[in-house]
Amino acid sequence: MKRLAPYLAFVLGIVITVLLLRSFSAAQPKGIRLTRGDAIPIADGGARQIGIPVDQAWKVLSWQDSPRLRKELEPKLELRRQAADDPVIGPRLGSYRRMYYRRGLEKYPEYGYVTVDARTGNVLTARLRLRNEEVGAKLPWQKLRARADAFVHSRTFRGAPSPQFESARPTEYRARTDWTFRYRIKSNFPTGNVVPYLYVYFVGDRFAGWELAEEYADGSSFRGETSEIAGILARYAMNFTLLLALLIIFLKKYHAGEVGVGTGSILFAMVVLCCLIADSIMGGPAIEGSSTGGLDARLTAWTYMTFKFLLYDLIVAVLVFFGWSVGESYARERWGERLASFDALLRRDPFNATVGRSVIRGVLFAPAVAAAAFLSGGIALALKIVHVSMGIGTEMIVDLGGPFVVFLFSLLDAIVYPVLALCLLAGWHRRRALVVGIVMTLIVGMVGAVGDVPTDPFVPRLLFDFGGISAVIAIFLGYDLLTTAVALFGGTLISLAAPFMSVAQGHMSSQINFTVAAPLVVLTVFGLAARLTGREVTYTYEDLAPHVRRIIERERVKAEIDAANRIQAALLPVESPRLAGASVASHYRAATEIGGDYFDFLRQPNGEIGIAFGDVSGHGLTSGIVMAMAKAALLVQVDVDPSPRTVLNVLNEIVIKTAPRRILMTFFFGLLDPVSQRLRFSSAGHLDPYVYRARQRRLEPLSSWGFPLGVRRREPFREHIVYFTAGDRLILYSDGLIEAIDDDGEPFGFDRFERVLLDSGHLPAEEIKKALLGSIRKFTRNRPPEDDQTLVVVSFDRPAAREEEIEEAAYATAT
Repeated sequence: MKRLAPYLAFVLGIVITVLLLRSFSAAQPKGIRLTRGDAIPIADGGARQIGIPVDQAWKVLSWQDSPRLRKELEPKLELRRQAADDPVIGPRLGSYRRMYYRRGLEKYPEYGYVTVDARTGNVLTARLRLRNEEVGAKLPWQKLRARADAFVHSRTFRGAPSPQFESARPTEYRARTDWTFRYRIKSNFPTGNVVPYLYVYFVGDRFAGWELAEEYADGSSFRGETSEIAGILARYAMNFTLLLALLIIFLKKYHAGEVGVGTGSILFAMVVLCCLIADSIMGGPAIEGSSTGGLDARLTAWTYMTFKFLLYDLIVAVLVFFGWSVGESYARERWGERLASFDALLRRDPFNATVGRSVIRGVLFAPAVAAAAFLSGGIALALKIVHVSMGIGTEMIVDLGGPFVVFLFSLLDAIVYPVLALCLLAGWHRRRALVVGIVMTLIVGMVGAVGDVPTDPFVPRLLFDFGGISAVIAIFLGYDLLTTAVALFGGTLISLAAPFMSVAQGHMSSQINFTVAAPLVVLTVFGLAARLTGREVTYTYEDLAPHVRRIIERERVKAEIDAANRIQAALLPVESPRLAGASVASHYRAATEIGGDYFDFLRQPNGEIGIAFGDVSGHGLTSGIVMAMAKAALLVQVDVDPSPRTVLNVLNEIVIKTAPRRILMTFFFGLLDPVSQRLRFSSAGHLDPYVYRARQRRLEPLSSWGFPLGVRRREPFREHIVYFTAGDRLILYSDGLIEAIDDDGEPFGFDRFERVLLDSGHLPAEEIKKALLGSIRKFTRNRPPEDDQTLVVVSFDRPAAREEEIEEAAYATAT
């Protein structure tokens, strides 16, 4: 099924896209034949006719429509479709506008502008403008009216049949008076409060052109949508938040040697190059209507584009750099197969079956990505919370530079969002929270408008922009990174261009079709040719980048340490034993993943409890292995002869024979009879346990001098006996508690340890443990321990069976 899914997605994607296109194409400029290149010579010819010095001007071609008509008609789907064919309203819905700016002077006023009907090539507007200080005549409007009427009646104007004079409006300057003659256009098309006009201009007594214009019948001003500002701010906030988070992770991983910068740098350079090319093409049209102090139009465009590049494009490029570096580090651990075909491209080995398979799958999934975007947008349309609009794709084609800009933006999306998806999904998958990664990727894609469809207003559109990014996530989780990138590239091309492509004609239709089809055809041919090679890309360990090998090696070591940690945890008691007349509390904390401390409770057939307590010199893996070995030997020995002195003799021989040199182990082993409350014990150099005598309220160390295990020349171990009475406490501990240090390097020490025991000795075993550990934490201010910390407290709560005998032999020694 997984192999057939791309083909099924291809068919369904095409079917769904074709079925939904009619709904999304209603607001497109219908029947456009001329491309931007076709309109330029027509506009320049019209400009020369009214006296604009075309050769001296800095020229910008953009798209102009009527914001009043757009606002009125876009929410009315069927009315918007009909408007394109109306002789008055149709030409006003959109046209190419060629602006002519003065070089070296402030941007406004410009030399003038000309608009060209994109369907017929007719000049719809041609206006000449003079600077405010230029000298001209000051004539009353009556002297110019006849010339204006003669011009209006001398020709037929597209969009202004049968104009009727309504009024003249003056604009007074110090050196001249300019006049605007307003001719009202009768129209039966329902445009609400919007009234179409034809303006005829004079500067002084000089004819300065004409223009199609619209006004509100009640004289009110136009108010545009402001929701797009919220979207822009959301994108900036998202970019900087992601940048800060990824920077922190990147620095941490870079310091640990877990990330490389080679591939990230290549992707960074690709994003920067695409942005620079796009900005250079869009610079003029993108800042129409904006100005920067006294700068001329060209410097204004470059200033705005520089700010855009520094504050947005460069941030996105850095995000891609960090996103790849961090995402690759995470993905290599568990999702390395998803990077195989992408790796082949980076290794400049693209012509192989691995890459070819991913490219073909990506092309097949491209219509599905577009269909998913249209489906989610269609939900918003069906709920009537958005209406169709011209859309950013059409704006790129007719306003911001042509179909090539759509190609550049699709390429940018194909780099940026798969990389961010890789980072978020792989990172959260590593934390076993893939759902969180999916949600975060959805948010990033929605705010970034992945698979944007032509609807407005902006905020509701953004909320329903989840289709394209959802398809991207599904493809990545099911296949690989290169498949995802190719699918998003093709899907973005289709979703941006298809609505306009469905209504365009002539040369414009051919240009758009070529821009969409050519890259997909090239990718398909390349993919098939690469697939036919039959050569699969497989990487050996030596082929991997150094930082990837470091990640793999660390993961291997980590896995081994985790396994050792689990084994060690199994060697320690799960819970304290339950004793008649006594209670036990214990604590263990290793300084590293593997500790060298050991304690255990071994129940004997005669009812006694063996208490084992050991401390291997140092800590870490070696100490943990020695500790595990000692326990294994102990478990065998207590079944043969559990007497403390015999146990220590056997353990000493084993440590001498098997442990590395200079590895020593202190050990305490005792047999506690809970009935008589008698403890027989021997010690191999371990710190003396304490006994808290309740009746005297004093501490009594259980001294038992001896060499640690592993020392060859030594005196024999000694065995001792101690009795307890009701209220007494037995405390065993490791040196990690005594040697815990504060920020100044001062150890906790025996004095503080004994003081806490004297203050809390009357409490139950669990409370004594809490008092000791709390005092140490407060003293060290929660510093991580530098040595393993182990504690066992036994509380004798009831009298022994023969207390009168126990009192007579409070402490006895046996040989």
